[in-house]
Amino acid sequence: MSQTLRPLPLLLVLAACGGSSAPPPPVAAGTPGAQASSDLRPASSRDASSPAGPLGANATMPPGHPTVAQPDPHGNRAAPGGATISAGSVTGTLTLAAKLSVGPNDVLYLIAKKGASTLAVRRVDKPSFPFAFEISGADAMTAGIAFEGPLDLVARVSRTGDAIPAKGDIEGTLKGVKVPAGGVKLTIDSVRQ
Repeated sequence: MSQTLRPLPLLLVLAACGGSSAPPPPVAAGTPGAQASSDLRPASSRDASSPAGPLGANATMPPGHPTVAQPDPHGNRAAPGGATISAGSVTGTLTLAAKLSVGPNDVLYLIAKKGASTLAVRRVDKPSFPFAFEISGADAMTAGIAFEGPLDLVARVSRTGDAIPAKGDIEGTLKGVKVPAGGVKLTIDSVRQ
């Protein structure tokens, strides 16, 4: 009985291959010594005579082709990973009220908020004051959110290094900051109770 089953695997292999035992057709090769025709060259977008060059702004796309994205009206652009980089940023200086001080293990969090939503956060280990800052869409918390004003800036020095506010942290807030803005001055002047 085992002899009648042995041809079965061979039959299955032949059936899967179409049952043909003919070799594949030969691959066409150039004739030795023949020169390539000058009109047979690869197309390149860098070749001025190539019809495959870049499309202009008014080019018509083939039917069914996805639309070409229009620029963001606010100047924002996508960054790798889906984050949004704003054409605008907020720059300025953070100062520390004379009655307050920072320790060697303190961490500064600069937070841009719009209402209850946090748009962007920048973390700085071991800050020293006065501190020149910049915050923009590159610091966005969520991909796709535009970094637009007016917004509120919160500068908080965390005594524990944790991003969640805690008793003893020191902070300052500036409301209604436009984007873009430069020369913004924010003073850290209060202690969280």
